[in-house]
Amino acid sequence: MRLQQVLLQISPITPAIIIYVIGGGLYTSIAICISLFFLRFVFLDEGKQSASQLHVLVDPRDPLVDVVAVQGLGSTYPYTWMGKNNLTRRKTWFPFSKPKVERVEWLRRYLPEDLPAARIMAFEYNSKWLYNSDFLGLHEHASALLTALVDNRQDSPGRPILFIGHSYGGLVIKQTLILSHKGKTDPPNLRQWIADVESSIAFLGTPHQGSNYALFAHILSFFYAPFGGTYAHVLKLLSDSDRLVELDRDFKDVLSGGQTKQTVCFYETKGQLWSWLLGPMVTRTSAYLGQGDEAAMECNHDEMNKFFDRDERYKTFIETLQRLYYPLANPVANEASKDRLRKILAGRIVNGSTYSSTEVRGCTAGTRQTILNRLMDWARDSDSKRARVCWLTGMVGTGKTTIASTLCQRLERDGILGASFFCSNTEDQTHNMRHLLPTLAYALGESSQKMADALLGALRDKNVADMNLKDTFTNLISSPASIDMSPFHGKTRVIVLDGFDQVKDQDRVKTILSFILEHAGAVALKFFISSRPLSEKFKKTPQLWRLDLYERPEAEVREDIKLYVQQRLGEIAERLGDEGIGWPAQEQVDTIVDRANPLFIYAATVCSYVDEEDDNQAKRRLKAVIDKAPVKGSESPTDKLYALYKQITNAASKRPNDDIDEILGLIVVARDHLSIQSIASLLFADDEADGASRVSAVLSALRSVLSVPKDRTVGVRVIHTSFPDFLTDPARSDETHHQDPFECHRKLATCCLSLMEKLLDKDDIGGLQEPDTSWGDVRKGANISNALEYSCVHWISHVVEAYSLKPEPAKELEADISRFFDVRVLRWLVHMSVLGKLSHAAASLRKLELHSQASARVRKASMEARRLMSQSYSLLEKYPLQIYYSALMQIPKKSDIAKRFRRDWNWEVTSGLAEDWERCEGVLRLGSMVKSVVFSNDGRMVAACAWEEIRIWSVEDLKKLCVVRPPDDPACIVLSSDGKIVAAGFKKGGIQIWDIETKNERVRDIGKESISCIAFIDKDQEVIYGSSKSICRYSVKSNEQLTDIKLKLEGRPLSFSRDGKRALLNGQVHVYIINTETGDKISTLDIPGFEVEASAFSRDGEKVVFGLYDGKIRIFDVQSGNGGAQLIGHVDAVTSVAFSGDDQRIVSGSLDASVRIWSVSDGKEEIKLVGHTSWVVSVAYSDDGLRIASGSNDGTVRIWSVEPGLEERQASSEDRWKVTALALSSDGQRVFYARDRSRRIHIRNVDNGKEERPLIVGRDHVNTVAISNDGRHAVIARGKRLHIYNIDDGDPLADMEGHEDLILSVAFSPDNQRMATGSRDKTIRIWDLKIGKEKKKKQLEGHEDSVWSVSFSADGSKLVSGSSDQTVRIWDLESESAMIKTLRGHTGPVLCVAFSSDSQMVVSGSHDKTVRVWDVEIGEVKQQQTYGDSIWSVAFSPSNSKIVSGCNCHRIYIWDLEGEEMAVLEGHTDAIISVAFSFDQQKVVSGSHDKTVRIWDLGTGKEVRGMVGHTDSVQFVQFQDDDTVLSASHDGSYRAWDVQTGKQETMVNGFGNRVESIALSSDDRLLAVGLKDHTIRILDMETGDERSLQGHTDTVAAVAFSDNNEKIVSVSHDNTVRIWNVEKKEEKKRLDFGPHELYSAAFSPDPKIVALGGWDGTIWFWNVETGVMEKKFKSGQKEVSSMSFIDATHLLLQFYDAVEMWNMETGEKDEDVADTANVPILLRDEWIHSPSNARCWFPLNDVFRVTSNASCIVFRLYSGGIVVVKFKQPILRK
Repeated sequence: MRLQQVLLQISPITPAIIIYVIGGGLYTSIAICISLFFLRFVFLDEGKQSASQLHVLVDPRDPLVDVVAVQGLGSTYPYTWMGKNNLTRRKTWFPFSKPKVERVEWLRRYLPEDLPAARIMAFEYNSKWLYNSDFLGLHEHASALLTALVDNRQDSPGRPILFIGHSYGGLVIKQTLILSHKGKTDPPNLRQWIADVESSIAFLGTPHQGSNYALFAHILSFFYAPFGGTYAHVLKLLSDSDRLVELDRDFKDVLSGGQTKQTVCFYETKGQLWSWLLGPMVTRTSAYLGQGDEAAMECNHDEMNKFFDRDERYKTFIETLQRLYYPLANPVANEASKDRLRKILAGRIVNGSTYSSTEVRGCTAGTRQTILNRLMDWARDSDSKRARVCWLTGMVGTGKTTIASTLCQRLERDGILGASFFCSNTEDQTHNMRHLLPTLAYALGESSQKMADALLGALRDKNVADMNLKDTFTNLISSPASIDMSPFHGKTRVIVLDGFDQVKDQDRVKTILSFILEHAGAVALKFFISSRPLSEKFKKTPQLWRLDLYERPEAEVREDIKLYVQQRLGEIAERLGDEGIGWPAQEQVDTIVDRANPLFIYAATVCSYVDEEDDNQAKRRLKAVIDKAPVKGSESPTDKLYALYKQITNAASKRPNDDIDEILGLIVVARDHLSIQSIASLLFADDEADGASRVSAVLSALRSVLSVPKDRTVGVRVIHTSFPDFLTDPARSDETHHQDPFECHRKLATCCLSLMEKLLDKDDIGGLQEPDTSWGDVRKGANISNALEYSCVHWISHVVEAYSLKPEPAKELEADISRFFDVRVLRWLVHMSVLGKLSHAAASLRKLELHSQASARVRKASMEARRLMSQSYSLLEKYPLQIYYSALMQIPKKSDIAKRFRRDWNWEVTSGLAEDWERCEGVLRLGSMVKSVVFSNDGRMVAACAWEEIRIWSVEDLKKLCVVRPPDDPACIVLSSDGKIVAAGFKKGGIQIWDIETKNERVRDIGKESISCIAFIDKDQEVIYGSSKSICRYSVKSNEQLTDIKLKLEGRPLSFSRDGKRALLNGQVHVYIINTETGDKISTLDIPGFEVEASAFSRDGEKVVFGLYDGKIRIFDVQSGNGGAQLIGHVDAVTSVAFSGDDQRIVSGSLDASVRIWSVSDGKEEIKLVGHTSWVVSVAYSDDGLRIASGSNDGTVRIWSVEPGLEERQASSEDRWKVTALALSSDGQRVFYARDRSRRIHIRNVDNGKEERPLIVGRDHVNTVAISNDGRHAVIARGKRLHIYNIDDGDPLADMEGHEDLILSVAFSPDNQRMATGSRDKTIRIWDLKIGKEKKKKQLEGHEDSVWSVSFSADGSKLVSGSSDQTVRIWDLESESAMIKTLRGHTGPVLCVAFSSDSQMVVSGSHDKTVRVWDVEIGEVKQQQTYGDSIWSVAFSPSNSKIVSGCNCHRIYIWDLEGEEMAVLEGHTDAIISVAFSFDQQKVVSGSHDKTVRIWDLGTGKEVRGMVGHTDSVQFVQFQDDDTVLSASHDGSYRAWDVQTGKQETMVNGFGNRVESIALSSDDRLLAVGLKDHTIRILDMETGDERSLQGHTDTVAAVAFSDNNEKIVSVSHDNTVRIWNVEKKEEKKRLDFGPHELYSAAFSPDPKIVALGGWDGTIWFWNVETGVMEKKFKSGQKEVSSMSFIDATHLLLQFYDAVEMWNMETGEKDEDVADTANVPILLRDEWIHSPSNARCWFPLNDVFRVTSNASCIVFRLYSGGIVVVKFKQPILRK
């Protein structure tokens, strides 16, 4: 080796010796020797060459891109990448000695700073070609590089790569990518590591086409061959064109794969030492790849990869390299991110607003250079102290938009264009500032994945629709752009905004500009704004650079315009050929320039006007413009422009009032660009072909002001916004072609309506010919013209605009509008569905509906169309033509739209629809009691919670958006302001927060105390919640508890103020306002806490409202603590209250099942909403005040519209109870049903929906009834038994038995804890109502005959009784001896007794026709009155000064203790059984055998109210308060009556005898009824006879007849199934079924089998003869509500939301039945299927049971009614 090195050092002498020997001469040999020594220094570098390896030079944390540098030939690492400082060469006496130089490895020193977050690597291989080389070729080096890359990228194989290849190194890179993509590697799996990775390449002098020096180097290497291997074959490659062509072809295949994004080819501009002989080492032609970019480098080939400092050459190189690097480091957003952004910003992104989508020409080459260069210098300037906002202003036509467009082009070329938005008053969306920020945000996110991630993060928990302008700017622009972009982009991106002066809402423009200026210094963005000068004066700030085109030197502007005119007219002259020589004349050019200065648009319009397709007209047109009368010097530049417009429009018009005016009118106000064909369709519908020619002819003459595409289906655009300004301003356009905006809108609205009238009636709508055709199947082939689409989408917009401009003249449109609604509104909605514009239709109809200038008829028609569409929205989205069928089936019969289109129906809803539009817009179903309901801030979503379930719906279309299953029972919920997060507080403690879109749990805080209230605060960043121990704050973002403030007062938090700083605390004795940050008391409110059921703060925090136990509502002022208005109307506890968004109204929900709206100012009730069938538990007001949501114990949420003009639902108290049992007659003509809490069977005719006379079952004799003093419980005595019921829901509380004979009287103690009864068995018994049993040792004995009446003293310590033994007895209930006195004197049975309020007196009434007042202490009569008949009722007034008595003679007597008769009240027609005084002693209430309740005014002695409703004797009456009277009757019902109106407010019917199930015999004669009192009643509907089957010990849930009507099967909650013989009224079979809860039963036809349906959807089959349970199967549904056999093997199963046929043998659904006549109507997925397989749609939101037969289907509703759908014939296919 040492010898070889020695030989190598002297190797240059060898060829010299050879030359000398062969006669070359001494001097020639010496010259060659010297040259070769010199070549050693030129071609050989320092350093020891090692084997191939990849050096990692810079390895930052979390690199984004791998930069791989590959050296060229003849160099060694690391010197190949080192720049030299030539000024530091060491002088030496030997001229060829190596100089000592200073070197810089720029890959390490400079590149990390210029390419941040890049891992920088250098590939080293033996690249020597002269000596010490190896024999490896291009393929081997490429394989080595590929292997090294894979080894070094194991942790991140997908990271992008930026290759830098110097000279031959570029060929190595090309071969490496070729090998990777073709899989020609060893091992072959290397392909997957590199082939699919994004990359870019910078070629530094790579000889793609070979090199001129290759042959010379090849010869030279020959001389060094004896001293080491050579690269002879490599050098040969550089001169082998065929091999290079093959390499180039294979590499272009790689580029076509798309992973290599960009290439740049640098070429040298300087030659080598011998360039005068051979030229550059790699020519520009050879250095260019043939595609991609190329760039010059001011150096020779050797210096291309060497940089010593950051000189201009390096800056040029690194700027180009950055253009390759940044798209790799910060790639454009992926499709998933763009999709998410589009969804978040849906409807707010404007298409066609970017510079690339406009038709604005850039600046003419050579013009505007000064200003464009200044703008680019500003854009590139990285100095953060310089202005970040450039505002370019100029008058109309000065070329602002052209400059902005050219700037965008240059910024995009430099990679620093962030986004652009070009406003235009001819584009509806582009001049709407609400669309500006979302569009910019989307463009920023689309251009950068990092920006997209930042934007998605900023919007993660927010709703753009809820944001005000400031929040929108902050969240969409400021916050995402504030991320540190330095690792991803070296330069600040620029947002370009043009045409702000075109925006209608200038206030919004000024606000946005203020935000931009305010935040410009804090965001990594620059803003370029161009507009006309705005009137607003903005504060001077270093961030703003103003640039006014008007301030440019006039000479400079004039020169630009002149250059532009010369170029444009010169192009025309070239086309003219010889005729264009010398044209235009210089004076013509000067004239145009003089007139145009400073408006570029003037010059551009003139040139466009002259530059028509017919060049022969160019000279004439230019002459016409020049020859126009000279413009006065006083005229402004814009006046000159408008004069030009006038000349052009006049020239385009062949005669006065030509088509031009109508055409221009449409173009000026159109909401979208109308094409020639569309304009012709709108204006000339009768002959569109001729019309298109006419339109084309007109527009062809206006190409200088309009962009008129050759394609007649492409939209026509206005070139410059000044043209519409000219047309719509009468002062500018005079009367010739002035376009009145009102007339234009009116005309276009008329055209739209006319075109729809002509085209909407066509049958073919994109293939939609059958009702069941899905919209998705035909969307692509929709046969809707552009003109018709425009008309459908925008006609309402033009109508509304016309109303706004000139209300009275606009009413001329109403005839057309009314005809449209009368005839074609449904067809229009079908088209809007096909176009995917239903939501736009709803919004448009809403605008028309609310427009104050529209007529009442138009507004109502709009409302009806909107309601029709919205309540069937989910159906019409998929099946548009169902609007004629199923959708119409849902709307009120008396609505105008139903009347107009009802003739198209071929089936009928015979019962159950509202007569007209009601306030309830939708019913949403949960499975159990709704505990809390809330709106999102925008009112578009509503959320509710029930037992272990939270549901969220869209309010507009009632779609269920999300269902969350919490781990525990939620007590309260709240939605974030954007509706994206829902939080719940739990009864067992703790809170939980979910992301609605993903349903993922985001936060969970475990606690032990029950959460009573919860709210979002601090822009939804925190949740505040309260328990009886503390108030806590929890961070949503950091998932940690922030505070836990212990309460300093005992109580339970009720609600929070909007800012979360205050809370209402219920302390039982008082209610406090407390500070949530400290727990301290702020104030005490004078209201007993134990009375409070609900509370709420007003939005402004100034008031609080309380809902009270007694049904009242009270409002308090927070500052003063004073109580204000008291709202009275509810008749039961108020469970929920809320303020409207403006704090002017309050909504309340109550246990009386009503929702009421109150005025805060005067406390009056404004609206009463009736529809729930049980307690209303929660209410919420939408922020806009237009809707209310209520949640109820009936398991539903109802959405109510509270706008004026809608009818209030008038429903009786019975109508609000759900239908609990239902059966259809065998002939399908009648529906039998019973409501909850009732023993009345209603019968409704299916055909006409009319009610027949109801049937009453379970008419057991009621001995007596009474109501507790608090009105919460009722007692009914039947025979010897007592039944105690809860009045609120009618549920039984206790059954008690103890008397040995009939119970004749009953009374509650004052504290309602005890009850006394008197019986025919001569005893009195005292019952403890807490335990439901008779109190020990409290059987009072002493009477010798029946006890007719009992009554407690006021303190409950004594009892008085009256008996048939003619005595009155007084009992001490606290002593052992019990009886105190026996009062004798009556000569007949004592029928009624009562204590005075002070317990000192007793009054008694007797069959002996006397009323006696007794002194309790001495036992003597104080006063006595005698009347004409038996006395059935007596009572003292509250002051004990008066006595009222009710007589069998139908009269009521009022008298005082002195015996003076004060009044005789007459009106009843039968005996008065019960009487009572009002609390103010001014009224008396009475109940009679005549079944009425009457109220009397004692001042006048007149009847003031008569209440009719009871169906039997009224035995009990009392005043609940001054406004309410309670009554109970022998009919088993309890009722509450409004004293002022006499209307029945509440009714609970059929205590204990409520109907639970119904079945009809096959001949429809017998009706079997299962009752809650455990019995089955069989009613013969012909004779009226009733039989009773007894044996069950719990509620009878289901009954069914056998086909021969001889047997009944019954299912009970006592877990037994029993078979009964109808005739003998006896039990025949019994099956003890265990714990399974059964809902239904049915006999098979034989009848040997009984099918049983369970709550879990299981079906069992019981063999009645053998007693064996033969089989079972699971239906997969829940709750088999009813069933019946169709034939021996097929079973009809009816669930709460489906009706299905099942094969009993296979246990599967089966609809193939031989006897189709017996096939009933089925229900699947909300579709009703008739026996003829026709179908219609019915929403199930309000449905909880369904029953069907072969001719109709009946839906039982949560809202208390039934809907009967009867098919008159099979649905016809349209």
